[in-house]
Amino acid sequence: MYLYLLFSDAAKYADIARNIIGNDKYYSLFNFWGYRMSDWIQPVMPYSIAMIFKISGISDFSVIVTSFLYFLFSLFFVYLLTNKIYRSRLISFFSTVVVALNYNLLNYATSGASESPFIFELLAGIYFLSFKKWWANILGVVFIILMYFTRPQAIIYIFGLILYFFLNNFNWKKGLIYTFLTFVFGTICYFFVSKQGLIAITQNLPGMAVSDSLRGSVVDFNFIVLFKKVFYNLYNFYKAIPEIMNPYLFALFVIGLFKKPSPFKISVLFMVCLTFLVTALTIPFYRYLHPIVPLIYILGIATLVQIISSFAENMKLKNKSRYVVVVSTILVLFFAVGQTLGVLFLDSRFERKLHNIDKAPIYVEMSYKLKEITGKDDVILTNLDTWGSWYGERKTVWFPLEPEMIISKENEIDAIYLTSYKMDDDNYYMGEKWREIFNNPKEQSILPNYKFAGEYEFSGKDNYERESGRAILLKRIK
Repeated sequence: MYLYLLFSDAAKYADIARNIIGNDKYYSLFNFWGYRMSDWIQPVMPYSIAMIFKISGISDFSVIVTSFLYFLFSLFFVYLLTNKIYRSRLISFFSTVVVALNYNLLNYATSGASESPFIFELLAGIYFLSFKKWWANILGVVFIILMYFTRPQAIIYIFGLILYFFLNNFNWKKGLIYTFLTFVFGTICYFFVSKQGLIAITQNLPGMAVSDSLRGSVVDFNFIVLFKKVFYNLYNFYKAIPEIMNPYLFALFVIGLFKKPSPFKISVLFMVCLTFLVTALTIPFYRYLHPIVPLIYILGIATLVQIISSFAENMKLKNKSRYVVVVSTILVLFFAVGQTLGVLFLDSRFERKLHNIDKAPIYVEMSYKLKEITGKDDVILTNLDTWGSWYGERKTVWFPLEPEMIISKENEIDAIYLTSYKMDDDNYYMGEKWREIFNNPKEQSILPNYKFAGEYEFSGKDNYERESGRAILLKRIK
């Protein structure tokens, strides 16, 4: 079976990487409405993909290889970091296993997502800052800088690493004071520099789809609504802990917080709290919480092994180490590994029956059709997300909330390609006027300068999702 990208962000990185290779420029064929997409994408993942493109060629497989390699590097540093902190091969081994078999992290590793390099940088940064040596501190700073150029949320974890550095190298009082001053100064600077941060806080409010701000909507900022948003999102995160991470390991992580404090433990707690708060304040996607999961798992596994070791001590067993290994293995397999293995080997068999596994996804077929019916230099407005640029190899623009919004920019848009792809999804929602155009393209009068140029049907038997689809093309009258 040929591999296809399933995550649209991966296509965004790949699109930029292809242009880096082909044109030696950092830009994207796809753009949001009113924003240049390349301005929103941090460069580490696109340049990483570009490097793999040079080795193995431009393909979906190369994109997936990039994220998977970063995932493997992450596992390597999970083991090194855990062994550095706890001096226990058992804790290191189990921590690596539970991170390796976390379903969400596996999904990122096989999707081309930027979570994989970000998690790798986070773990490597903490590891090198643990040495208290100048050369290691320099490497730690290098990874902090890489984090900043990997994901916009990096500022949260950078503060956590700074806290870890200060607590590791100064007494608790000085460490906390230095961190507080850095936190205040850094936060002020970040929000003056980062457009994304301000937009995420002020324009993504409750009841709105996250994509609305990228489709031309502007809302009045309201502190009361913002407070309700944070409270509501935090409550939803609390309810959804089993979906975000393993609840048993999270419970062990919380229990471990009541044991003897350490710079590592305090820093992880700081990052966890700040991650949940900032995600609730900005865009409440679970994927923004997942980078903290490996650190929670490390502390959870350490707490589990320490509790079992205490039982073994109290029971005065002759072979304490064997007891700890056997009991830990059983509990880890049952509570932390079994669920993922079930999804991979049992649930997947059922999923395979629901899809045409030897066919391309419907958005790939729609993109191929777009390439077939439009010119190489055309600029196309579409609801097909990045797929029209990655698979269709066309300059595409994300469609705004209302069709009239494009009238002032009609000279910049050669064609409109509307599809049934996710038209009822909140983030892709096709409003009433767009639907009027989509359902009656020949008679539509909302955009009189665009005329019907074609209608195309897609059969469910020809795509992965087994989903029937439809697309229409309008071309500007020149």
